[in-house]
Amino acid sequence: MKDKIMARSILYIVFCFLGILVGRAQSTSDKELVVLQAPSDKFVSITLQTHKGLLRFGALNMYRGQATGQRQGIRGGRPVRGAGDPNGMQKNKIVASGMNNFALLVSLKYLQPFMKDLDRERLTTMTSNMSEKDANSAFLQRFLRRRVAPDLCLAEECKNAGQGKNEFEILRNYTSFVDNCLDPLLDWSKTVMKNDELVVYHVSILNIGGTYDFDKKGYTVYHLLKLNNIFPMKQGILNKVEFEPVKPFELALRNAVDKRMAIKFLLQIDEQMAEQFQKEGIRHLYAVKKIKVKWANKPMGAASDPLEFTYSHENADLEIYTDEALTQHFKTLSLADLTH
Repeated sequence: MKDKIMARSILYIVFCFLGILVGRAQSTSDKELVVLQAPSDKFVSITLQTHKGLLRFGALNMYRGQATGQRQGIRGGRPVRGAGDPNGMQKNKIVASGMNNFALLVSLKYLQPFMKDLDRERLTTMTSNMSEKDANSAFLQRFLRRRVAPDLCLAEECKNAGQGKNEFEILRNYTSFVDNCLDPLLDWSKTVMKNDELVVYHVSILNIGGTYDFDKKGYTVYHLLKLNNIFPMKQGILNKVEFEPVKPFELALRNAVDKRMAIKFLLQIDEQMAEQFQKEGIRHLYAVKKIKVKWANKPMGAASDPLEFTYSHENADLEIYTDEALTQHFKTLSLADLTH
């Protein structure tokens, strides 16, 4: 276990030498990362991708590398994970883990009002007629033991909260986690989404793998306004992020969406560029917009209720890139024009 902890520490040191700025984002030429430093060595620091100094959500840079004659490891229109980059898989794993762990911190922050119901001394038994307090305790214990402890903790006294050979060891591991690690984690969670909002860049994928329209000079594409990839689903808590229009162009967008909450529009690309994309194996483009995610602040009846957030656009710019690393800018569209 000590070797595993040392390996993780060495890996983070390596990233620091590669240009990671601890505590805030720092822009680099081709990749941007930020580390949210853990409050102590009992916990895992969180590595996240950024774009132009803000956190990046949605479609991430998978570090697919560069393949000969193609961009970003795309072969025949299908992404190749880690292609051309021996370190791509490891980098991708660290960032994916960081996204999951960031979502865990956000969940911990907004579940704190229910922590008063948590039984810190005994494991709560699930029954068909349990009280609201016991139901909250059972849900929180399951979340802490199955997700928070193994994912956010490094120290033995914390990470084994969900393990044990018998009921006595299981209880000891749980109370050890609660006594030594729960409160520091809750305090750490208060540092994310200050003022209950977060301005980020969201990246979505535009599929241009269909038939080129020679008359209209472009591809028919769809831009989704329903964002299901702000917080990873596997982190154990249902986080809902709903589009909440604020500006006039956002109201027009909401009125123009289909059942999938998608806007259909023509992405204009001249014939020469479209043919070049096909030769290079480019079947997807990356649409980037700056959004504000806010805590909806709706009353929650139980700890198991979904955590609800809203988002709106900071401006109407929709930046289009040809690579997932967002280094090759193609064009800038206006969200206000998509409904015309």
